[in-house]
This record gives sequence, C-alpha cells and structure tokens, in this order.
Amino acid sequence: MKLVDRLLLWVLSLLAVVLSLLLLLLILFPAISWLQVPAVRIAVGVLAFLCILSAIVLLLRHKPRQQEEAALVSDGENGSAYVTLSVLNDMARRIAQETEGVRTCRSKVQNNGSGVDVELEMALNPGVAVAPLAAMLQERLKGRVLEMTGIHVGKVSIMVEAAAEGKEPKPAPVEQLPGQVK
Repeated sequence: MKLVDRLLLWVLSLLAVVLSLLLLLLILFPAISWLQVPAVRIAVGVLAFLCILSAIVLLLRHKPRQQEEAALVSDGENGSAYVTLSVLNDMARRIAQETEGVRTCRSKVQNNGSGVDVELEMALNPGVAVAPLAAMLQERLKGRVLEMTGIHVGKVSIMVEAAAEGKEPKPAPVEQLPGQVK
C-alpha cells in the first residue's frame, strides 16, 4: 500500500471517529428539539456506532502484509525480479535429496547481501564417504541454483547428522514341512 493510500486511510478513520464522537455528544446533550425524540436519539446512536465500527474496520484492513524475505534475481530498467527464500530452500533440499547417498535432508537459506548462503543437515546411507559427497554436493548446488535462478550461492555448509549403520539382514527362518527331520 502506498504512502498516500495509507495517509488517506488514516484521515478517513480519524474523520469517522470525530463524527461518531460528535453524534454521541448530540445524544448526550440534545440542544436541538428534534433530538429529544427517543426514536431519533436511537437512530443517531446507531449512526455513531456505525461510524466507530467503520473506523475500526478501516484501520484493521490496513494491516500491512508481511513480505517474505527474497533474493534478487535481476534488476534492470524494466524492474526487479526476486525469488523468495522458501523457494530457494525447497530447491536446495530437492537438489540434495536427489544426490545419490543422501537419505534425508533439511535445508536453510539466508541472504548474504550478494546472493544466498545454504546450510544443509543430512543423514547419509550406509558406506557413503562424507568428504567426497560434501564437495560434490557443494559444487552441484551452487551450479544448479545459479543456472536455474541466476542467484549466486556463497557458502554451502553441510552437517552430516547421521550415517545409517549397515545392518545385516537377519536370515529368514526356514520353514519345516511336517514329517521332515531337522
């Protein structure tokens, strides 16, 4: 909402409050003879109530929308383009989960001024070497995000929370047919 629109909204709300106060004063101190009629006083009271109610509604509708933080994609003579951090967060998590050896992944993306930084927390499959996977994932994530959005990824911090232990499968029990000797 533009500044002029907000100012107009506040002025209209203030006028509605002042009008309702004037109407209430007329009800409480009826100087005019026709205001002494009970039906007229009720009508003026209802009008005062509606003025106050409209002021409240105007002020509540003005509630500014909280904008989600975003990263700048491009800025030119035709305008600016942004991508929200939640979109970049989903993109980073998806890229990480598509990587072979990654079992689960959580991600967090933050603005760094010239682009974004990414933090990944993940669990790996059994037997996956952490260092080569982390280096490959860092480069892959930077390249794919830059390719898809044009946004530069600064740091990609990776925290491996758990590597699944290799469990050997239990041997299936062999069923014995009746009459067979063990």
